[in-house]
Amino acid sequence: MQTINRKYKDSVFRTLFSDEDKLIELYNALFDTNYGPEANIEIVTLEDVVFRVLKNDVAFVMEDSFIVMAEHQSTICNNMPLRDLIYMSAMLQRMINTDELYRKKLLKIPRPTFIVFYDGKEDFPEYQEMKLSDAFLGDDDGEIALQLTVKVYNINSDKNNVILKKCETLKQYSLFLERVRALQEKGRLTANRITELISGCIDCGILPEFLRKYGTEMVEMLFRELTREEDMEISRLDGYDDGLEEGLRRGEAAGIEKGRAEGEAAGLEKGRASAILELAKAMKSNGRPIAQIAADTGLTVEEIESL
Repeated sequence: MQTINRKYKDSVFRTLFSDEDKLIELYNALFDTNYGPEANIEIVTLEDVVFRVLKNDVAFVMEDSFIVMAEHQSTICNNMPLRDLIYMSAMLQRMINTDELYRKKLLKIPRPTFIVFYDGKEDFPEYQEMKLSDAFLGDDDGEIALQLTVKVYNINSDKNNVILKKCETLKQYSLFLERVRALQEKGRLTANRITELISGCIDCGILPEFLRKYGTEMVEMLFRELTREEDMEISRLDGYDDGLEEGLRRGEAAGIEKGRAEGEAAGLEKGRASAILELAKAMKSNGRPIAQIAADTGLTVEEIESL
């Protein structure tokens, strides 16, 4: 069986905030402004092809003067300042004519802001800043020649973050994430359970228009995101146990490490294969053309037809 196609798949967050009106609402909440739908906004999100494995969720320029780069994370990444530095560098290469760098006239660029919205289980403050200088080697008493600050907002509802009161779309997204987490805690995910989750959110007025518009895509998107996280964790634990047992049986320290590595790899591949088949079933039941399912999952036409 082939492995799943690794081309970039949009996240729920990225899809939700690909709407310019919602980005304006988010910008107003972040900066206490009052821009309306007539505001000049341009979405400049970087595609995965630029970074291969690194990807930027949402980036947009407001009124040709301010560029906002925002991400949603369920696990805090302390390397976000460094990642954003890489993103911003790539963004500037796209935005400016490099020939102008060597001219006398000062080249103006949009003022950047870097944002992370966090909703994970790990306890985290309502608001915190990460700085690029935290990663610098050597003494911290000297002058900082290069700095980048990432603003991290905890959007879990129990934190009662003021940003959720200012942005209704972000608030509803937070409520949606709570329901997703509750579903994860109930056991193994299936496409049918995710479909029921989406229907329940619509009935309760949580992102109803968005979920109605992207219903089928949301099932596939959520299933892809959530099962990947789940299978990686399960296979990591199963692989560790299998490897340890094999290593102890042999009585070799090297056997423990080798067995654990092989067990993790085998467990991850097994979990990934199971998730791919479940996803393909959901896509097939939703009427997606078999050729498209094959392109998205890496399965053969024969494998899909047999589901």
